[in-house]
Amino acid sequence: MVCAMKNDGKDLKRHNVQDISRAYLTYLLDGESFDEAARLCVKILGRNKQRWEEEVYKFARIHQLKAIAPYLPRGDLRLDPAIYEMVLNEFLHSDYEGFRQLVKEWPSDIYHIPTVINVVIDRLCAEPDNSTLLNALGELYTREASYDKALAIYLRLKHEGVFELIHKHSLFHSITDKIEMLVDFDRERAVKLLLENVDKIPIDLVVKQLETRPDLQHAYLDRLFIKDPHRGQQYHGLQVRLYARYEPTKLLSFLRSSSYYPLQRALEECQQKKLIPETVFLLGRIGNTKEALALITRELRDVDQAIEFCKEHDEKELWEDLVSQSLDKPDFITVLLHNIGTHVDPIILIRRIKEGMRIPQLRDSLVKIIQDYNLQIALREGCKRILVKDCYQLLHRLAKTQCKAVRVEHQICQSCCNKLIVNDIRFASSMVVFHCHHAFHEDCLAVGSMTCTVCHTQKRPPGESSALFRQ
Repeated sequence: MVCAMKNDGKDLKRHNVQDISRAYLTYLLDGESFDEAARLCVKILGRNKQRWEEEVYKFARIHQLKAIAPYLPRGDLRLDPAIYEMVLNEFLHSDYEGFRQLVKEWPSDIYHIPTVINVVIDRLCAEPDNSTLLNALGELYTREASYDKALAIYLRLKHEGVFELIHKHSLFHSITDKIEMLVDFDRERAVKLLLENVDKIPIDLVVKQLETRPDLQHAYLDRLFIKDPHRGQQYHGLQVRLYARYEPTKLLSFLRSSSYYPLQRALEECQQKKLIPETVFLLGRIGNTKEALALITRELRDVDQAIEFCKEHDEKELWEDLVSQSLDKPDFITVLLHNIGTHVDPIILIRRIKEGMRIPQLRDSLVKIIQDYNLQIALREGCKRILVKDCYQLLHRLAKTQCKAVRVEHQICQSCCNKLIVNDIRFASSMVVFHCHHAFHEDCLAVGSMTCTVCHTQKRPPGESSALFRQ
């Protein structure tokens, strides 16, 4: 405090602290110490709204609002909204990045957002591609709760906050016409978002939106197929073409897993792109196994795959074709001699080998054929011994069972109702007893009948109504 002494010290307080402090601020501004003056405003002006506004206007008159902007009260004490708008306008005309930072940091209720938005839009008319201004406008729209407009700007800028904004405010209805932009921005996160919300963003809509970008269409449908192979089955025909174009290494797995694509169109696509393994699979699936085998031996030259293909379809003519196509390929013959013994008689192949042809490892192949033959003989002999033993045991059990007595519930014929056992041999007759304990005169049954007529009428199980013995 600076004090003036007059009248022998009787008048000691001519100026108060506030007057001197504000005079000091004026002194600093006149001396162009703008930053120091702005920093001291917090201590000097305190919570006095009127004095704050007066000082801000002083800074405005000398075009130094940028200096005082960081110190403006934004808590319990709030200045007139026009003050904050004036500061924002100062930044908007001189420092775009500073303007964006203030919009991000300042509370949205200390100024009139629509007013600031209009000013920014006017500025963008002159610089429509200014990313800093667009970022600031997106932030303002978010603060205003105009999320659709903010989303459009963020997508245009490829802003990282796009997905958070969509999730936070459930803006799925707002991206139905912006799917291509969204997937193009971040393919992984966008596809994940779309698949997790199929009920809000239908598959048909996504596929249609991505028609002009087949690469994005493929990324979406591929992930959809991995998540659920049966969902989106109407697009499996399209996926064959997309896999063939963008990820041919995945096509064979897709063809094996799906049954919803048109086979002929898929075959034409694979033939056009010269995808041999896929063509082989499709030819086998439509039943053209001969052409498929020819492709394996001629184009792929893979005898192991040819053998597996023949084993899978297990057709005699197919094995014969493989043998015929291998006769001019010594390495094929070697592999065949090692592997086809259980499917084709090796003698047929050996007899058809041209005289003088050098076959690699022929001796080892012949030894293996003999060993396999001996093994087959041993297995057959073993099976035969087991079968004979089982037959003997079962026959013995049957004979033992047949020798057992059976209880007859009624000693009368179930057909003629006469007694089965009589004392006078002249009236005696052979009888038939069934497992169901019913008995008949042999003459009362149809010739060669082995079924109880009582149980047959009641539809009992066959085992209960078969004949046990005849006497």
